[in-house]
Amino acid sequence: MISLDRRDWSICAALFVFVSSVYFATFVGVTSSNDGSHYALVRALVASRSFEISEYLSFTEFQDYSLNGDLRFSDRPPGTAFFAAPFYAFSRFFPEPVVVLPSKHDLGQPALLGVGAATAVAAAAAVALLYLLLRKYFAIRNFGAVMTALALAFGTVMWKYGSVLYSHSVNALLVMVVLTLVVHILRTPNQHARYWPLLGLTIGATVLVEYTNFILALFLGIFLMVFIFRNVSKTERIRAILALGMGTLISTGTLLAYNALNFGGPFELSTFNVDTTIWPQNENFGSDFATPLLVGLQGMLFWGSESQGLFVMTPIAVLGLPGWLILWKRSPRDLLLFGGLFVIMLFLFSKSTTFNSLTNDARYQTPFLSLWFLPVALSLDSLFAQPRKGMAQIWWFFLVFGLLFLSVRNVFWHIALSWNYDLDASQFLPTSVHADNLIYVISTVFPNAANVWWLWWLQGLAFVIGWGAWKLRRAT
Repeated sequence: MISLDRRDWSICAALFVFVSSVYFATFVGVTSSNDGSHYALVRALVASRSFEISEYLSFTEFQDYSLNGDLRFSDRPPGTAFFAAPFYAFSRFFPEPVVVLPSKHDLGQPALLGVGAATAVAAAAAVALLYLLLRKYFAIRNFGAVMTALALAFGTVMWKYGSVLYSHSVNALLVMVVLTLVVHILRTPNQHARYWPLLGLTIGATVLVEYTNFILALFLGIFLMVFIFRNVSKTERIRAILALGMGTLISTGTLLAYNALNFGGPFELSTFNVDTTIWPQNENFGSDFATPLLVGLQGMLFWGSESQGLFVMTPIAVLGLPGWLILWKRSPRDLLLFGGLFVIMLFLFSKSTTFNSLTNDARYQTPFLSLWFLPVALSLDSLFAQPRKGMAQIWWFFLVFGLLFLSVRNVFWHIALSWNYDLDASQFLPTSVHADNLIYVISTVFPNAANVWWLWWLQGLAFVIGWGAWKLRRAT
């Protein structure tokens, strides 16, 4: 573990602003019934302070909703809407956008920019946290840490889901916060007392955002209990367990209360209260996770059921394979934490009946890509730790930057051909490099570019408020 200096914090801030700006520029509004369901709950929370979304049911395309008698609710876990609602609410008092987004739903609503800011900020913060994690706790050199952060940001589907209000961007941020806290506790066994409540709160919040994170919470609970009983003194052990449990109970209690209020019981999940004539696979847990494991694994990692998996969409991910060996040699405990969690969640999503969910990518993997990119960083750091002579150095640069270029290229075109972007190749002029072709492609992928100043205005305001609060605290 190393101490971060001003340069590290400056790079982290630059990464956050740059990545969030690109994600925000890519935001195209509400694209489908999935983000429409989240957005319907955001609108209901802000406009009527209610969980009931009948007034906004069209945003769900009359399919992605739950029901309780005559009442209609979002069929998504409520955490994403809880996160986005303050951005949406405050954005109504911000300046009007320069250009109107071509949103599929709620076209012309200026407060949509708040939703775009929420998902962009969450995903960019996850990327920035990965950089800090690599630098502070794994001593990855700046080149490797920055390269890894940029590869995660633009060479994976993190870019796509950092630009749309699915649950994955918020979930990615929470997973990174959890991992950072856990690694910090592992590295500082005598200074972690104040982090247990925050860790428990964040672990519980992941379940509030995505129900399948119950498996993540279970894995981490077992992992942390072993750590506590092996590394924490008897006098502090009970305090640690109680603090962790109380923090988890606060956030999971919010979910249980939401379920009880809207569906008649604390364990009545919105996913299993849908119209099963539309979604028969959601009748119960067994039918929702009925995909043959090998079929799902092939789709999640390579290609299957029209899903472009990790190694197809993100070729630079192959550098993670030797990185796992490096991690094992450095710390078997870290290998168990990062590798074990990645494999467990990979197997879970591979069993999902809708692991692809018509988006042509393994999107459920998005929040856990940071787990895989730790060994990618270790490989990069090892490759460039010592300069090589002659052609060897050139070949390694060609390999790494070639894989990175292919990854960014794949994700860029994947976004261009996604819902509500809909790049039309017939519009191209028959010239390989023509200004009109470039303008058409860039305007398709970055429909919100003219409004990026709006995000900077928001970030500047947040910085001034945060800086003022910090100065006030120091003065008192």
